[in-house]
Amino acid sequence: MFKYVCPSELMMSIKDEEEPQTEVRKSIVIESTPEVIFKAITNQRELTNWLPDLSIPEPRIGGKISIVCRKGTRWQVNNETKVLDKDYFFEGIIQELIPNKTISFTIQNVTLPEDPETNPEYTETWNIEEIDHHKTKVELIQSGFTGKEKGMIRFEDADMGLPILLDQLAKYCKGRG
Repeated sequence: MFKYVCPSELMMSIKDEEEPQTEVRKSIVIESTPEVIFKAITNQRELTNWLPDLSIPEPRIGGKISIVCRKGTRWQVNNETKVLDKDYFFEGIIQELIPNKTISFTIQNVTLPEDPETNPEYTETWNIEEIDHHKTKVELIQSGFTGKEKGMIRFEDADMGLPILLDQLAKYCKGRG
């Protein structure tokens, strides 16, 4: 259906024994233009067409971003249906915004208590790169985990969730632009 550029992987590099730095990194090639993809990620009307249930970005550096995904939401990924088992409410602040290239923001699940062991604030970065006429590579990175989160739940959520986000974006943007 959609070809992932690099396999699903959890990357970990250890700076020293006390502070491992971790990230989850996924990418996909979408048959669309960087302009269409960037708008789909940063424009509220566009975003809510492919990312249920509610997404509210203020597309400027320092702007807020809120994302709500409700329990029971169904997403079709690689001929498999994923159903959210709980509500997800996320809030963050946009840190970097380069039109048609990058959006990066801090984000945290605000329905859980602030606890670096179970609910760390992390950074989500969308990199967009045109690789050919109407073919664009989108790389999605979640980073800033400590590597010490209880049960590695954030990694599991990201490892499952990022391909879903990329797949939904690809379905929405394919052939547009």
